[in-house]
Amino acid sequence: MKSKSRYAVAAALAACVHAIPSYAARPFVTDDARIVDAGGCQIETFVKRQRHFSENEFWFVPGCSPAGPVELTLGGTRTDSAAEGTSSSVLAQAKTLVRELRPDDYGLAITLGAARLNPVDSSRRERWSPYLNLIASLSLMNDRTVIHANIGALRDPATGRTRQSWGLGAEFAVTPRVYVIAEAYGQEGDRPSGQFGLRVWVVPNRLQIDGALGAQAGQSPARAWTSFGARILFQSALRSSTPASSVFTTATLRRERRSSLRAGCARAA
Repeated sequence: MKSKSRYAVAAALAACVHAIPSYAARPFVTDDARIVDAGGCQIETFVKRQRHFSENEFWFVPGCSPAGPVELTLGGTRTDSAAEGTSSSVLAQAKTLVRELRPDDYGLAITLGAARLNPVDSSRRERWSPYLNLIASLSLMNDRTVIHANIGALRDPATGRTRQSWGLGAEFAVTPRVYVIAEAYGQEGDRPSGQFGLRVWVVPNRLQIDGALGAQAGQSPARAWTSFGARILFQSALRSSTPASSVFTTATLRRERRSSLRAGCARAA
């Protein structure tokens, strides 16, 4: 496999470690200590386009929590590259909460999964790459700021090595529905990547859209991308997996209702 193809494999596997809801809700790659509430499901999908050369990625990752503090995910990716051709991967993951994330507290979670890359070269055997990710999230200022940290490992079939991976990110409430995110992440043997972006709840706890700009240092050709995505939630609302934005929204709405009630009582008096 060419060196550029080996990079593509490693990059895809690194993303799998963090990004599957992972997807600490899009546009994060760094994962968070949240899951969909029991009985609920979600679909996360996004398109990622390189800005300095012709390469596009498409991700489609549904996940459900059938019972208890466990979320199961099965999805896939497709990459179309002018230089490398078309490749795809299948992702399977289980994520469990060790400690529920609450406002002004911390949460812990673990993910265990595997990714199978379908390489450009069809003569090469498809291989599974197992991975493990340890996740910690810290809520500050009643969820107006939430910090996430990851450390993990994945088996890289392209090199036969086990690589360490890491991620550090933060989300900041701008309004009850709009959040700014920033993060850095990487894996052993590769240059770190970073990105920043916006997350917007179009319908709180139901429909979210997002966008991000990112780059990886020291690559040739330079890797710098733009991504746009959406997240759709079904059935029950989020509880332990409630994004900070929805907690902030709920708290704000409750304060507004109380203020309205007090004002109404004052007028009645």
